[in-house]
Amino acid sequence: MGDPELEALSRDVDEAVRVRARLVQDVLSLGPARAAREHGVTRQTAAKWAQRYRTGGAARLSRPAHRRRTTLELRHATLTAPLWMPTTKWSSRSIADALGVSQSFVARAWEAMRAGTAFSADLTAATAGRQPAVLGLLVTAEYAVLACQLTAVPRGQDPAPRARVDPAVHRSLRTVLASELVRPQVPATSPADTRPFWDEVVDAADPDATLMTLASQEAPVPAEVSVRGVCRDVDEWLSLFPLLLGWGPLLPPASALQLEGELRSWARGPRRAFTWVRPATGTARSRGSAARSPVRHLGPERALADEIVGTIRQGIAEGRIAGGDRVTERFLAGRLRTSRAQVRTAMRLLERDGLLTITTGHAAVVPVLTRSDVVETYAARRALGALVIRAAVRWSPQERQSVAESLDALERCAATGDVHRTGEADIAFQNTLAEASGLVRIAPMLEVLADHLRVFIAVMGLEYAYPIDAIVRDDRAIFEAIDTGDGEVAVERWRRKIDDAATYMLGQLPATRSRPSGST
Repeated sequence: MGDPELEALSRDVDEAVRVRARLVQDVLSLGPARAAREHGVTRQTAAKWAQRYRTGGAARLSRPAHRRRTTLELRHATLTAPLWMPTTKWSSRSIADALGVSQSFVARAWEAMRAGTAFSADLTAATAGRQPAVLGLLVTAEYAVLACQLTAVPRGQDPAPRARVDPAVHRSLRTVLASELVRPQVPATSPADTRPFWDEVVDAADPDATLMTLASQEAPVPAEVSVRGVCRDVDEWLSLFPLLLGWGPLLPPASALQLEGELRSWARGPRRAFTWVRPATGTARSRGSAARSPVRHLGPERALADEIVGTIRQGIAEGRIAGGDRVTERFLAGRLRTSRAQVRTAMRLLERDGLLTITTGHAAVVPVLTRSDVVETYAARRALGALVIRAAVRWSPQERQSVAESLDALERCAATGDVHRTGEADIAFQNTLAEASGLVRIAPMLEVLADHLRVFIAVMGLEYAYPIDAIVRDDRAIFEAIDTGDGEVAVERWRRKIDDAATYMLGQLPATRSRPSGST
């Protein structure tokens, strides 16, 4: 089982601590040489931090108590806060509290996002008489690029008056601009690797629209792009914020929330370039490599619900929470630095998903794992997964690549011998496969069921140790069958995998430990 303290440090507000923790995680799973290449450091550096962790635990990765963070470090943490804050419902006050600074300090750090520049003035002139809209975002080690389309306003018709920007779009735009500040953590990307992104952007654009790019540095863009803007420095990139707000409805709120959620997830460990493309008009799905089902990621309440599940799982792993325990709104709001009202809304989503049972007294009960829970969950995954696999046979090259990468990640985890980390990689492989199927309603259902499995496994703790070689063998066989276009063989292998997993988990139930329920 992974170290909860190390996992917590990988989300620390201090970027240096986050980088160290993620480096150590990769050293433990990939080895020092591979981890050093992934993070752009020397093998000696990777080995040094891993040794400090082995000898002194996660505490050795933190800064010494006497070392104060510099103003520059605090400013960087403030600007990147939309990427690392525990919930998407952040504010200047909550960021100030998390960093231990004043709200006026946060306001000063954000000053670059309020100042107009000659660059933004030039863009205003270039877009006169045309309505901009965001099509996609690409973040590599070398640059960040926001791809937009410009739609001409009919002659004689004034542009639409500036509408009030939805708060979801407002937050997502800050998150988009913050992505530029984590570029140093991204491995190098070749122009050939970004071509699928540009193909999707061109496909997503309206036929009569003009393509425009806004780049933080010089970036290769396709010939189809007519208007190109390149920033001179990071402050000029950040100064795009008021300009983007002034352009009006750049993104539908649902797309903005999807983009924001995927950026936050990516920023926890940006081991590859980030790509996101807005679904083309009239299509039911996005085919980008970073695309996710819009049903699963509808808003900040769902993101907070996912964070609550993670907090409960961590509490179970630490022995502080067990099946049947009451978890209070006050406890969750304190841990996640959000309001009890927001926690209450997210808990209702979890109750609907069957992960919690809300009781009186502003609390919820973690379900006790039973035989019927296991049978029902695996039966649902067995049936839904068969539909996913039949649809995945028609995957695109980009979707196949995302599934192949998740399978590679699974095999790397398996090589470490870490049962629980491999199990998590197995669930990630299954979710990626569901997303590649294009079934925008079924894929989110499988993600909810995956949350059930994670809670089940956390409750079982060390009693759950499904054979690693069986996980790798089954997932590799499913991938190969889909890749050859033999959907029925892939379905049969999926069903066998699910039946074996259900049999194993049912066999562990009698050994599952329990304790009197308490309250957290």
